[in-house]
Amino acid sequence: MKSNVERLVRVSLNRVAPKAAKAASIASWSALSPEERKQANESLVFISFMYETKLIADPFEHSNENQLRPDVLTYVDGCEYFFELGEVTDEALAKSIGDSMKTKTISGCAFSQEEPLAKMLKQKCEKRYETGGASVDLLLDFWRQSPYEETIVKYLNENSLEVDRLFLSSQFTKIWIYDLESETVLWKTQREKA
Repeated sequence: MKSNVERLVRVSLNRVAPKAAKAASIASWSALSPEERKQANESLVFISFMYETKLIADPFEHSNENQLRPDVLTYVDGCEYFFELGEVTDEALAKSIGDSMKTKTISGCAFSQEEPLAKMLKQKCEKRYETGGASVDLLLDFWRQSPYEETIVKYLNENSLEVDRLFLSSQFTKIWIYDLESETVLWKTQREKA
């Protein structure tokens, strides 16, 4: 990780940081380039997820990769291991929030839990990544849009044939669905071991 990105991610993850440190973090965050913000967001999700799952000892031991490779490279049991990340959010809701922030007016809109999840699963599972033969997991996260777990699980169960088809045709070893706010793995599937 780049040091300025790492420093901001560490402050963001520290839920007991003094208000002044958090305010400085927010100001510094906006000073990052778009590429650094993307890396910081990916790292924030990845590190939180790793703290929860304990798949690796030090979640800060990872690198953000280029566009042809999955988003994050780390080592699991001494072997290269990739994670492709995707944020699940309703684009109409995101636009409405952005417009509200620009105009400083309060507005709302209906939003979907299922449609953005289906879209992200399809988009990510149909893409091919350069991994050099290393394993890659898909980590879908809810960050800006809080998930309603019952709706998510119901959608996955009712559409299990399509989800399985997408998963089995992908190069992913596992698919995880993670809620950043509650730091909870909502759902996971993995390939059967041969």
